[in-house]
Amino acid sequence: MLTVPVMQFMPMQAPRFAGLASAPIMSVEGVKKGPLTMEELEAENEKLRQGNKLPRRAAVPFLVGAAVTGNNLERLNLPGSEFYYEQSRKLQIDARAEESMQKYFPGALGSLTVDRLTHDAMSERGYTRENCLFATSTCPDEVNSKPGELIDLLKNRWGENFGLGGLGGVPFVGRAGFAAYSHHVADNGKMFILFAPHVGVEFDGKVGALKRVNQKEVSSACGAAVGAFKALMKEKKEGEGTAYGVQDGVSDYFDAQIMFIKAKLKDRLSKVQDAPDATAFVTYQMYCLVREFFIDEMLTAPGFWDFASEVTVLGGIMINRGVGGDRFMPLMMQSRRKAEGTTIDMYEDTFGPPPNLEAGLGGTISNEEIFAYTLDTFKLTSERKKLNGDNFDIGKKPTVKDTPRDAPRNTVKAESA
Repeated sequence: MLTVPVMQFMPMQAPRFAGLASAPIMSVEGVKKGPLTMEELEAENEKLRQGNKLPRRAAVPFLVGAAVTGNNLERLNLPGSEFYYEQSRKLQIDARAEESMQKYFPGALGSLTVDRLTHDAMSERGYTRENCLFATSTCPDEVNSKPGELIDLLKNRWGENFGLGGLGGVPFVGRAGFAAYSHHVADNGKMFILFAPHVGVEFDGKVGALKRVNQKEVSSACGAAVGAFKALMKEKKEGEGTAYGVQDGVSDYFDAQIMFIKAKLKDRLSKVQDAPDATAFVTYQMYCLVREFFIDEMLTAPGFWDFASEVTVLGGIMINRGVGGDRFMPLMMQSRRKAEGTTIDMYEDTFGPPPNLEAGLGGTISNEEIFAYTLDTFKLTSERKKLNGDNFDIGKKPTVKDTPRDAPRNTVKAESA
């Protein structure tokens, strides 16, 4: 029986971040530019995949008695599987999609890698499956809950998942939802929350598109963000526009989420015409929008610290891919306790230095705007009031001192959500 030691496939003493980001691929330089037919795209991708083939030694399976492919390796929690999967995916990826992703979302990582790096970092701070409750503020789109991808891996790692997000990943559960989540945490436990909008990158490199399973046509991803953006652009040009065919107004509460996104996104689009890619720009603006309301709601949720001693927040953008597995671009990882000023930035220790976003955003959004935001941020300045949109009535925004964060600890946990 042939056995091959796992260590043959793993770099010795490799840095935590090295070698596991989006792998370099063959450039599409020298091939036909512009729109291609489906047949031309398939032929081009096959040619580029052939150029990316692994050396024969690297393709020797290290699991005996099982046929292991790139698609199911991501579901295995075995030594070497992460490294092998990252190498194997080179044979599957669409080259134009990979090149586009690396331009607009540099530093995006595989789901297995993010799961490992965040677990290692949080374990050092005493997070365990027994004392930590996981939550997500992500879009309910089914592409975000695929087996073996980030949300599924983190849920299996930490045990459960409290859903905070609605369309676009906006935490529509509000302060009441954050309060309910925090009251489900173990006594003196810890909270771990992922917030992230998502975006598709299709085989031809188009950002904001995805061919879904068992569908012939390519559709939008994120549909809510792209739909809201298109509606706003049509409204600007023609005087009116709808997202998902829903008319403006919030009198019909069943469509309040998409109307909220339109209202909040509207004043964030002033530089969209200057961006290298409009949908990539909108995706980063959706991240900023979600981040703002996420942190505001978390900081002002009644009784948020009644049971937990610490919260760690992972923020970023989920990138849905047709083949080769989804990716995640981390943009924030911070931890804090109840007292103001206790925030610890874990980003560089976990993921390495932040990537330069200049190529993908063309200066329309600076690195500082993306990375210099902390869990202590709660400033309803005139600029943020303007971004929030004066045409959407959200009522009086509470301040930190208005909330009962310092109230005596409850003796009985709040009712379940």
